[in-house]
Amino acid sequence: MAERKVQRAVILAAGTGSRLVAHETFPKPLKVVSGVPLLVRILRTLQGEGIREAVVVVGYRGEAIKKALRSEPSLGLAIHFVDNPAYHRKNGVSLLTAREFIDQECLLSMADHLYSPEVVRRLRAFDLPRGACALGVDFDIDRCFDLDDATKVRLQGNRIADIGKDLSDYNCIDTGVFRISPELITELDRIYQAAGDASLSDGVRALAERGLFLGCDVGDARWIDVDTPEAFQRAEAMLRVFGDDLGDEPTARPIDPEAIELFAPSWIRAAQPYREDHFELANSREGILRMMSNESPFAPSERVLRAIVEAATRGHLYPDSGRELRRRLGEREALSADNVLLGAGSTELIDLVIRTFVAPGEEVLLSVPTFSMYEARTRVVGGIPVLVPMTDNYDFDIPELLAAVTERTKVIFLCTPNNPTGNRIQEAALRRVLRLGLPTVIDEAYHELGETRETLSHLLAEFPNAILLRTFSKAHGLAGMRIGYAIAHAALIRLLRRVKVPWSLPSVSIAAALAALEDVEEFEARMNTLRHQRLFLIRELQRIPGVDVIPSEGNFVLLDVHRTGVSAEAILDEMFREGVMIRSLAVHRAGRGFLRISVGLPSENVRCIEVLRSSLARLGALRPSQSRLVAAASFDAE
Repeated sequence: MAERKVQRAVILAAGTGSRLVAHETFPKPLKVVSGVPLLVRILRTLQGEGIREAVVVVGYRGEAIKKALRSEPSLGLAIHFVDNPAYHRKNGVSLLTAREFIDQECLLSMADHLYSPEVVRRLRAFDLPRGACALGVDFDIDRCFDLDDATKVRLQGNRIADIGKDLSDYNCIDTGVFRISPELITELDRIYQAAGDASLSDGVRALAERGLFLGCDVGDARWIDVDTPEAFQRAEAMLRVFGDDLGDEPTARPIDPEAIELFAPSWIRAAQPYREDHFELANSREGILRMMSNESPFAPSERVLRAIVEAATRGHLYPDSGRELRRRLGEREALSADNVLLGAGSTELIDLVIRTFVAPGEEVLLSVPTFSMYEARTRVVGGIPVLVPMTDNYDFDIPELLAAVTERTKVIFLCTPNNPTGNRIQEAALRRVLRLGLPTVIDEAYHELGETRETLSHLLAEFPNAILLRTFSKAHGLAGMRIGYAIAHAALIRLLRRVKVPWSLPSVSIAAALAALEDVEEFEARMNTLRHQRLFLIRELQRIPGVDVIPSEGNFVLLDVHRTGVSAEAILDEMFREGVMIRSLAVHRAGRGFLRISVGLPSENVRCIEVLRSSLARLGALRPSQSRLVAAASFDAE
């Protein structure tokens, strides 16, 4: 049978599309998919396959659709608009409003179904008896994106035996693209007059009973019903991979390198990388004082260096799990190696906990200001950081933390001593949080630097939901070796190990950590020096007018400089010009008036105070007589 020329198409675009655009101000057919509205994409496909005339049935926000199509320069086909004021009824009623245009064979398309041009070609070439209709069907049921919501079809031979969303016995899926004849209008009108409503499926069944509705196999041609937010994301992905024609006729096309990020989930595209430019800036200038990142001012000891060199001779071998190091670390807390997990710094372990427990849309509870990495890594997995401000006295606001817990809360992070405020959480307060039973991270990165070296590790025996984090970066001075560890119930450690990337901790780092644990006397001497120098910094900073100092148990001191009348950024810039780098705490949610100074060696701390005073004087915050460091060189912290 010769192919009959079909040059007219009807597109149903009358419904509200509430599942896809429930909170939008525009109608569903104008939803932009990969830069082009849904309805415009459909019309372009039909136009490219020789359709010269389109009848668009509108209803909900129909004037907006008309305006958009009339102003679309890429559409050259003639477009007629038909209004369906009863757009709340079934889709068969929408088709009936266009009956005057269905006096010949037409293509029929839904406004939210994207499809390859091959679907159109197959329907137009389909061997269709006069008076019959055809539906494009897909036999590859497994590739249907939303099978529960799809309209199922049962074919017997090439004739439709039944159609409906709830069919249990079916062998193909409705693609939403038809080739119809006036006979369908006759059947729909009969059904509508009898029942007061009619769906397309009703009309299909009526004609099918007479053997006049056939199924046309669309083969491998791609299509998708863009009816939900999830389907919308899949449609965008299909267009990114296969192009505007959904892979119909692949041709070489330039690849935009910037467009590669479109393959990432939306939460990755919104994430910001951790800014490391302050490290590069510090390394770019000889003699700069690095007092911005809470690093130890002490280089690795001779014992540690020897261990690193020896381990490097085995650099051709994969590292093991560091069992001896885990055993040693566990013993210090009266636990076993099975209670310890090593990581490339505590940063890897923070990321690991979040990836283990948090799915997109779930929540991580944080007391702020605190270490920015908790929030950053939560966002990378699509989680939602819930930020609970500390009290005005920089205490953990436990009642507000507890009130912020919802059914979506998956992890709680508490840093103690907290970076950047330097204060500890009280055990009684922590117990209230742990009793929730939620995975709770107790980050003790700075605990060795406190006056009493207080640790909350004894709570691990009572609360299997507690995860204690430690690091060799601060007190042990091995930040560049990237050694951190988690201590928790063995069951929790086993769970984390399922997610952890193997071999993330090099052999040289494991050897360095073991050697550092042997350096007991050296370690104690260094801790004493850092504690004394912290007291010195606090005392001298408190003497500077307009500078408020928050006491700390870490290797840093937090300053509030807003009373000086000078911005934190201006102070940073001025101090950097004199060769001293300290840190703004805006990224830690501490506010723009806060600065943090890492504790250095005696000479470094004296130099830092001098530069801060002189910088404030040049910025007009101090009188010349106030810019001199008082008795700094002779200050004895004891």
